[in-house]
Amino acid sequence: MNIKGDHCHPPEPEEIQIRTFKQVVKTRAISESTPIPQIYDEEAVRMDLSTLSIAALPSQRELS
Repeated sequence: MNIKGDHCHPPEPEEIQIRTFKQVVKTRAISESTPIPQIYDEEAVRMDLSTLSIAALPSQRELS
């Protein structure tokens, strides 16, 4: 939960999706020999991300 002064709210669903996506990609990249761009594409399809999440995802290069 983010707390800034009087402003308090749970994380946005897109933030949770992006955080989960990044963690899954990193975990797979460490444990597999599959190229990162392929992992990125596979996980993007598998996770059925919302349009907002897709727009906010880091690029493959940023995750490499």
